[in-house]
This record gives sequence, structure tokens and C-alpha cells, in this order.
Amino acid sequence: MRRTLGRANLGLFLGSTLLVTGCASMRPYDPGPGKRVAASVAQDTYLSGESVNVTIANLSDVTLFYPGSFCKTSLQRRVGATWTTLSEPSTGCPTELGFLEPGQAVVHQFLLPKGVPVGTYRFTIAMPVPDETVTEPVLLTPAFKVESAQAQ
Repeated sequence: MRRTLGRANLGLFLGSTLLVTGCASMRPYDPGPGKRVAASVAQDTYLSGESVNVTIANLSDVTLFYPGSFCKTSLQRRVGATWTTLSEPSTGCPTELGFLEPGQAVVHQFLLPKGVPVGTYRFTIAMPVPDETVTEPVLLTPAFKVESAQAQ
């Protein structure tokens, strides 16, 4: 009898453990701050005055919020080892929140100013967050080159 109770308790313990670990794996995948989204550009090189398509992808299973439809975007140029901001974000952003659903990717188009010097550039974008109260560092696009429009 004692042997049967021991096996029953062991079976109950193993069953409970499997149930708890199964429930824990049902939580949405969230890689954490700075790893929830990725930004990419369509090309490695653009001409001054051209539009740059930036793809922003939600890598998590969590709905992310982004204020102002990514209008707080800055253009930066690499000067030596540092990045210098050339254009400040717009101050007249819409007040409504946008959403980036789990696994969703959106493309935003940003216009390069005409006459920017040849060089290496990137955009800084406000980081989408899982709730409205948490702030994270900015989202950075990969660096891309700008060439003179007369090079054609």
C-alpha cells in the first residue's frame, strides 16, 4: 500500500510539473527591451533627395504601441566615430497611438533632404513599447550611404 501511495504521489508531482511548465510556455514571447523590434532599409545606398523605405518589424508576440506614427525620427550622419544629428524630429506629431501587432512589419518612407553631403547616415526612431508608460532607447536603422544626385 505504501508503495502505491509513493508512486501516486510521484505521478501527481510529475503531472503537476508538466502542467505548470506547459502553462509557462503559453506566455507570449517577449525578448525584452531593445530586442522587440528591428529596423531595416531597402538599399545600402541612396541619392540625396530620395525617399528611404524603412521597415520596422515586431519580433515579439506582444502588441507594441508607438506614439505619433513614427514621426519623431531624426536623420544622423557619421562623422568619424560619432553620429551627428542633422534633422530634429517633428514637434507636431499626432497624439493618437499606433499599434504594431505581434509579427507585423510596417514600412515608413522618409525623405532625405536635397543636398546632404555624401556620407554614411542612419535614422533614429522612437522605440515602440509594450505599454504606454515604459520608455526604451531609440530604434536605429542600419547605416546607409548617400551619394550626390549628379552621380547619375
